[in-house]
Amino acid sequence: MHMFFQGPSGTSRFCNMVGAGPAMSKIYERVRAVAPTKAPVLIVGETGTGKELVARAVHALSPRNHHPFIAVNCSAMADSLWESEMFGHERGAFTGAVTARKGRFELAHKGTLFLDEVSEMSPALQRKSLRALQEMEFERVGGTKTIRVDVRLLAAANRDLKQGVREGWMRQDLFYRLNVIRICVPPLREHKEDIPALIDHFLAKYATEYRKHVVGISHEALQTLMDHSFPGNVRELQNIIHRAVILTKGETIMIDDLPEELCNRSRLAINRNICPRVKRHELLTALKNATISNNGSPPRRWHRTLRSATIESIHEFLLATNTRFFSRQEFADYLSRRANSDRNKYATAGKYLSVLKNNHICVHNKKKANQSRYRLSEDFLR
Repeated sequence: MHMFFQGPSGTSRFCNMVGAGPAMSKIYERVRAVAPTKAPVLIVGETGTGKELVARAVHALSPRNHHPFIAVNCSAMADSLWESEMFGHERGAFTGAVTARKGRFELAHKGTLFLDEVSEMSPALQRKSLRALQEMEFERVGGTKTIRVDVRLLAAANRDLKQGVREGWMRQDLFYRLNVIRICVPPLREHKEDIPALIDHFLAKYATEYRKHVVGISHEALQTLMDHSFPGNVRELQNIIHRAVILTKGETIMIDDLPEELCNRSRLAINRNICPRVKRHELLTALKNATISNNGSPPRRWHRTLRSATIESIHEFLLATNTRFFSRQEFADYLSRRANSDRNKYATAGKYLSVLKNNHICVHNKKKANQSRYRLSEDFLR
């Protein structure tokens, strides 16, 4: 007989956001504080964490909630279309402009304009948008009349904009225009206590959508999800539950209803009768005592050249990947998110991997040498 978890009917929700842990409660408190104001809000967090939900919550609790919420995906709009889409155009402004058309700024009048993935805007688009964002006035393409609007500005970014200012891909004046109030949305791995409530929410959503009587999840499947690192965050969990509801043949989501890679990892742990974990203290000691040499220069100890947070990030990565194989690029991508000061993430990852291998922390998979794949050494499991 399989035990199963059935989420509580009174799951804590806040403006379509689910979760009652400390991290989410802090976000709810910040949203309540800033929503009644006109101040611009910058929402930061990894892809898939729910930044747009936070933006919509700010709008819903604001005095502007009876007016439009206009969302703009900055990463999906071509530079050549930006001015027409954002500011509108007059009739005859260009070939095909048979009628005048309002842009997103004008459509958001008295409401909220949400610029999603603002970190993906090119320098040219940042320059073109700055005056409109500062003065809340613009001219339509092909027009001469200045149009003024009353718009609440919200923006979201999955990269560090302050780092972007230092590196030159983010305009300083635009950064300070957006970064008045800052709300940080944590990755799912940092508030795993909310995973059961999120599962319950997505189960109810998709069971209703597909008219299936799916009421819970087995403890094995739940534990597998609790142990997962979720690089895709809440969106990844949502897709997993969506898939599971479609595939399950019973009332309970079982471990076989989860993606194959999760099932295999869970079975590996079950076969060993333990869930392997990194020996934290031994790992950190080995890393801090390790030395690194660049281009034949005298070796230097890590703790003198790198922040301790970087060492902690390596520990978190190895803990999350467990015993499965991981690629150099996956390792590099993780470090680039956690250690933004390392500009050349691939070269940096190569040095880190070299030290890990020299200290027998990582073992290369010789059968897939051309793919540069590594796994955690058995010496660091218990």
